[in-house]
Amino acid sequence: MVDLLAELPGLLSEPQLVHDFGTACIYVVFLTFLSFLISFCFDLHVGKDLAELPAELVTAEQRIDATDKVLLTPLFAVIGFLALTGSWELRGDVESRWHGETPRTRWCALLYCAKMLLDVPTQAYTLRGDAVKRLQMVGHHLLSFVAIGLGLVVKRSAFFACWAVCSELSTPFLNAVMAIKLFGGNATPAQKSCHMVAGTGLWLAYIPFRMALFPAWLWLWFDDQRSFPDRTTAVSSTFELSFFPAVIAFLLALSTVWFYAITKGLAKALGLIGPPKKKGP
Repeated sequence: MVDLLAELPGLLSEPQLVHDFGTACIYVVFLTFLSFLISFCFDLHVGKDLAELPAELVTAEQRIDATDKVLLTPLFAVIGFLALTGSWELRGDVESRWHGETPRTRWCALLYCAKMLLDVPTQAYTLRGDAVKRLQMVGHHLLSFVAIGLGLVVKRSAFFACWAVCSELSTPFLNAVMAIKLFGGNATPAQKSCHMVAGTGLWLAYIPFRMALFPAWLWLWFDDQRSFPDRTTAVSSTFELSFFPAVIAFLLALSTVWFYAITKGLAKALGLIGPPKKKGP
């Protein structure tokens, strides 16, 4: 076993890591600020009734939410591409999966960690009216930041980090659903049809990129340890070996809750289920 506390101080102060993470943070903050400014060009449809608000009446909270959910889609597309191609590069053998690193896996982790770190204060602010959802999202971002960031720092498990980040490939579909609502509303038949198509795409994306990915991730993580203990457990810390799969299990549980909500919403949109009947007096 590796003594994580002994090796972390030197690794955290590594000049190249500090430089690269600083660069990633600057890029993410700049893109977020640019997207925020772009959001002023649009009227938004907000609230449960998706009422249209002129740009000058949209609150900062609503604009930040729109920026995060819709206008940052290109960033998630880049991170998703790096995650998919990076994990593919290192998929071959246990040595690559546990100790390999490529420029794509490194920058996937750097950009993802920068985005998760920025999301903690923004989600805490925009969701302050919903304590349960706020806890879910802030917890999701903090745990993801620590798990992916730890692998980046100790230069282990880059394959598993990128494979986990592949779950974000469902995010553009979620953003498409949000974009239709925020910028178009959901009043006309055409808007409702677009919303239904985007919702179906989100439901379909959730199956391979979350509901199947996380169990497969957990199986391979533990199978590698069982089959190759000298290249996995013997050269990793106890914290890594337990914390990383615990985060994935948490994300699987969270994704299951979200998948149920997505399925229920899609079924309602398709007319498969109706609104709950009101109880009589």
